[in-house]
Amino acid sequence: MASTFNSAQVAVTLSAVSYLGQFDTNSKRFTEMNQALANTVGNGWSIVWGPATQGEDLVYVASNGAGQYAVVVRGTLFDRIEDVIQDKSVGEQVSLPFLSSGAMVSLGVQEVMTNIQAMVSSVPGSGSGTLLSFLQALTGSPSLLVTGHSLGGQMASVVAMWLQGTLTNVSSVLPITFAAPTAGNPAFAASFDSTFNAAGAMRYYNTLDVVPCLWTVEGLTSIDSDYAGGPQAGPVVKGAVKWALDTLQSNDLTYTQPSASTSLKGQLYSTGWILPFEQEVNDQHRALYYMFLLGIPVPTIHQLDSKWAPPSQVAPRAVG
Repeated sequence: MASTFNSAQVAVTLSAVSYLGQFDTNSKRFTEMNQALANTVGNGWSIVWGPATQGEDLVYVASNGAGQYAVVVRGTLFDRIEDVIQDKSVGEQVSLPFLSSGAMVSLGVQEVMTNIQAMVSSVPGSGSGTLLSFLQALTGSPSLLVTGHSLGGQMASVVAMWLQGTLTNVSSVLPITFAAPTAGNPAFAASFDSTFNAAGAMRYYNTLDVVPCLWTVEGLTSIDSDYAGGPQAGPVVKGAVKWALDTLQSNDLTYTQPSASTSLKGQLYSTGWILPFEQEVNDQHRALYYMFLLGIPVPTIHQLDSKWAPPSQVAPRAVG
């Protein structure tokens, strides 16, 4: 399939493809994801390492065969936003060996980084070894995109810092993320900005997506009023938000997003105040909706999920 995708559209499609084959082996995912890449982004993009998994985490590397590579980190699979908010791993911040002095990330980020660094690809027809050894063996001074959606986007910002400071054989490292929660403290955000802003790094977020509101105080506080005219957060979600705010305060922690960002204006799926807040959260957060908000046609998105539809093509979920 011929593609005229821009960089953001390529990145969001690569990120969406990472969710395919959730219950399959990595070998089956390899086949399914490669077919999806051919049917969507096209232009020779295919998997050259992975997909590899460790625990609940997944990473793959794709290339267009013309000197461009992409490291893609899958986001967490979740249905309940309160479970994400109550992730106790944000109650502690730690430093990582490749970060500058004072830059810290959540304990949860450190745990996922440990998984990513330990991943080994063993899919027939794909590159082998660890992610780092594979990337270090690349020749021709290629460019490297690092991307992901949701917690995959959060991790992409950290993985980009790791690869920028480690790889000497690539011409550039460019992080582009979608729906990403905050990875670290103000020093981490400042270090990320100074490293990547001039290169064109970008964080995309849907204004109706709750997940990018995590873990800043301003973002957490906004969750209660995110869907004016739509479903409202119930006591369980409000309790989870209160727990998160109390945790940040009691541990004297601050999280800050990188400065370079682009907002995407979403539209409510649900109208009225009775239907589930959590369903609206899931609808607004999906990588497929980010594809749509970035201008990718619905027929192309249907190559990944034939049942998906934007709000304008869904019967209003109104009550009464």
